[in-house]
Formats: sequence, structure tokens, C-alpha cells
Amino acid sequence: MKTPSLMIMALASACVLSGHAETYKEKSQRLTASPKELTIIVVDEEGKPLAGARGDSISYNPKNSRHGGDDWVADQNGLFTCKDPPYFFTTDMRVSLSNSDAAAGWKSYDVTVTQQDFLHFEEPKLTLKVTLPYVRKPIPLKAKAEGFSHRRVNWPKDTEPADPRLPDLAITEVGYDAELLEPMPPHGQGKRMDFTIKVASVFRGFEDAVHERRAVVDVNRGLDTMDQGKVRYGNWTHSVTYHFPNKGDGIILSAQFWPYCKLTLPHKAPEDGYVQELTLKEEVRQVFIRPDLSKYRDRMQNNGLFLRLRTQLDKDGNVVSANYAKIVSPLVTPLSAGNVFKIFYNPTPNDRNLEYDFKTNLRWQELNPLSKEPPLWDDTYRLHSN
Repeated sequence: MKTPSLMIMALASACVLSGHAETYKEKSQRLTASPKELTIIVVDEEGKPLAGARGDSISYNPKNSRHGGDDWVADQNGLFTCKDPPYFFTTDMRVSLSNSDAAAGWKSYDVTVTQQDFLHFEEPKLTLKVTLPYVRKPIPLKAKAEGFSHRRVNWPKDTEPADPRLPDLAITEVGYDAELLEPMPPHGQGKRMDFTIKVASVFRGFEDAVHERRAVVDVNRGLDTMDQGKVRYGNWTHSVTYHFPNKGDGIILSAQFWPYCKLTLPHKAPEDGYVQELTLKEEVRQVFIRPDLSKYRDRMQNNGLFLRLRTQLDKDGNVVSANYAKIVSPLVTPLSAGNVFKIFYNPTPNDRNLEYDFKTNLRWQELNPLSKEPPLWDDTYRLHSN
């Protein structure tokens, strides 16, 4: 007599042979009943395999709510395979340095992938490649979780008139003082403009009649204006453009970004390659799309940028002095009318190190000279990834 798992797999094979398109329910049953393999490939910042890297996994059986898990060690190619029996899924994986590296005094920003972000089984076998950055030289920096509104939210009971530029939202250009970590007035208390941030959002229509109907229903119930309904239920293209007016200043999109680490960008800003203007763009649809580690940089917030600021050049155009900063995870949030990002600034001229120590926020100390560090509730200055 065949076991249930073998029967489901046999049924799935029969569906494929007969040309029957597998439904979502059938696929879910097949995946659940199949033994699964999660292969993790661990490399360092230069792409070299990290032999002996350790993996710690947690698995879950949705059929009976049981949990499991195990420890894994990468081979000479930096690879280990986590195997689950039928009905179990690996839901969490933490990766750290080998015991020998740890014993030698090396430290790393450990990798954590979970079912909530990149750990999704579309088939019984899944392979993920992750970078394990070393802890090198963390230093105090000026740091801030920044955000500003780029349009006025228009609710049915607002007394102010609706923005005439809706539904394309308002295109707003805001100056920014990198040393003070402040937007220029009227958005903030900045004093010297180092660069501008231009935010634009364009409405592309509704995904389907269902989403358009939701907007209409909310309008009829007095919960939204139609313009606000387009923001809530529509498809949009968002863009953020950074412009640097000072000669020698500029920006560069980091070639690397590690969304599963506390350190998301390389430790140091590049020496050259900076451009005067750069635009990030993202198309947002009102459909559920699972996060995909191979395509994670399609989302604007899974990117980081290095900045060269307050540059002084000699007569031949060579950099004599400059300050460096980084912007991490920029995001346009039209529903709450904002542009948010994390910014880190090194006040020491010509020091390209931007590895934040998480302990000493120099901007907080400037504002609060008698306090050692921000309180636990201060999300603006107490940052947990950089």
C-alpha cells in the first residue's frame, strides 16, 4: 500500500504527464508531502567559499505543528545541504563563521534568512547563495533613520484643497545637509545643502476591476477620496533622484547589498566612480509576490548608495579632501506620503570607513551631550543595521 506522500507525488506526476495544469492546492500538497533540501552556499565579500561555515536551522511541520532543526557545517566549497523529511519545511537559517575562524578571533555579521523574507520553497529543492561579511573596524558615525513627506495626504474631511497634481502625487525636491543629517527648510533644520532628493510617483492604473472596485467602495463609504483610493489600491512607478551641485561630489550605487545581515553594504566607500546624479526606480503592483533572493534588488529598499561630499579639488581636478556617507534602504511610501531611508556620515575628512559600531551615534551626542547613547525607544537614532 502506498503511503500518503507517495500517493500525492504519484498524482502530481500523473497530472504532469496528462498535461493537467497543477493547481495551487495540488502544488502545496505535493511540496508538503515531499522531502526537501535547502542548499546554502556561503562566500566572503570577495566571493570566495567559506569552508567550515556553520548553519543552524529550524524546521516546522504544518500538519502536526511539530518543530525540528539541526546544525550544519559547510564543506570546502562553502556548501552545506539541510535535509527535511516529508511534511517538514526549514523556516529559519542562521549562518556564522567556522569554529576555527571564531577561535582565531574573527567575527562576522551573521546571515539570517527566514520564511518571512527569502526562504520559500517553490520546489522540493532550493539553493541560496549568501555573503558572510567580516567585522573589521566599526567606528562611531553620525547616523539617522530619516524621512520626510513628499505630498499632502488628501482625506475626505480635509479642509485644505486637494493637491492639483494628484493622482500623479506631488513631485518634490528636498535639499539635504549631510553633516547635520537634516533636510533643508521647510522640511528640516539643515544649514548647508550638500545634495537634493527628488521624489516622484506616477499612477499606472489599477491591477484589475477588483482593485478599482475597492477604491470606489471606499469613496462611497466616505473613507477615501478617489485620488487617495488610487494611492491605496493602484499600481505606481516610484523614483528617487539624487543630485550633487558641488564639483567633485557625487554618488554611486553599491554593487553589493546584503539584506540578511546587520551590515548591508561593504565596509568602505569607493575611492572613485561617483556621478553627479543618480535615479532609483521601482514599479509597484497590487499583487502578492514572494521575495526572491535572486531578484531582491528589484525592490528599491534592497539597495544602498555611497556618497562623496564637501569635496575639495586641486587645480588638476584631484581630490584633496572629502567626506563620505552612505544611504541605506531608500523607500517611497505614498500611502503615508513619505520618503524614508537610513543615512550614515563620517565627519572625519578622507576617511572612507562607514562601518557603524551601533554604540556611538555622534549625531545623538551632538544633540544630547550629557547622554551616552539614545534610549531604547528612539528609532530615529538607535539603528540596528547599516
